[in-house]
Amino acid sequence: MLDFRELFRRDTPLIDVRAPVEFLEGHFPSSINLPLMNNEERAAVGTRYKEAGQTEALALGHELVSGALKESRINEWEAFLRKHPEANLYCFRGGLRSQISVSWISERGLKVPFIPGGYKALRRFLLETLEQESKQRRFLVVGGRTGSGKTLILDATALPALDLEGAANHKGSSFGKMGPQPAQITFENRVAIQFLKHDAAPVTLVEDESVMIGSCVVPRVLKDSMNQAPILLLEVPIEERTRNIFEGYVLDRFQSYGGDRDSVATFMRESLERISKKLGGLETTRIRGLIDAAFNVDGSPTLEAHAPWIEALLLRYYDPLYDKSIAKNLERVAFRGDTRACIEYLRGLK
Repeated sequence: MLDFRELFRRDTPLIDVRAPVEFLEGHFPSSINLPLMNNEERAAVGTRYKEAGQTEALALGHELVSGALKESRINEWEAFLRKHPEANLYCFRGGLRSQISVSWISERGLKVPFIPGGYKALRRFLLETLEQESKQRRFLVVGGRTGSGKTLILDATALPALDLEGAANHKGSSFGKMGPQPAQITFENRVAIQFLKHDAAPVTLVEDESVMIGSCVVPRVLKDSMNQAPILLLEVPIEERTRNIFEGYVLDRFQSYGGDRDSVATFMRESLERISKKLGGLETTRIRGLIDAAFNVDGSPTLEAHAPWIEALLLRYYDPLYDKSIAKNLERVAFRGDTRACIEYLRGLK
């Protein structure tokens, strides 16, 4: 019987032969979409199945995917399998699409196992993993004001850590967009696989997050456990936090936009606008002016130029929000200190 746990722990390459629309709704980190049928072909076959049954639907599928089109799709599978001979293949339920794909691949003298139960079985396994691990793990929530370097703490010890922001491809604030975010199902799959890759330990670290990380929702069962877990409170001076924000948000944004100053400035202004109602009109206008001034400075971006608007945003918006939240959970704070003290505390956990 195929060991799903090891399949995900080893990042086994997976060929997903479902249609692109199915893949976008949810997939796995190590999968590649090389469909047997595209969206239109799948829809046509589905309609035929409802109207005339499986035999007629199967005949239409073979008619739609034949000749040069069939050869091109087999070529894609073959090219991938030549590079990744250990790959597995799946469709939605491990049924006809998997069987047909494997049969066509065998015509090229290649073998590839297909996964019993297909995507549905893999997804069910990951949902069960997410549920069980979220309830059974002993978590330690790494908290602290925005810019404290919480993510760095997760990488500073040998303790297992969930990277929810990495799974969501978002840093968790209005300014935290990193690129296209995954579908909710894909986000959940990524988190479950992180659990599988972390063996049992005294605690599992997880950064303090709101229920929404951009457009991704932290699963309720995991969020409930996080809300009850002890907190490691990282306390970092405003100067250091400002520098962290500059390096992690401003410089990173310049890099992602290829140094395009106007694009970065537009991103920052749009991010500010998204929180303008909560920030208030006067503060929004003031901070927008500081952003404009920072981006009007010639040459490469500097901390000196950007510190005023970053510090103002921290002090006037993010700090009050976090302080209000942590005040309700002070009884959960297990330890508080600067970066070095928190790392030493974590290293002493058994």
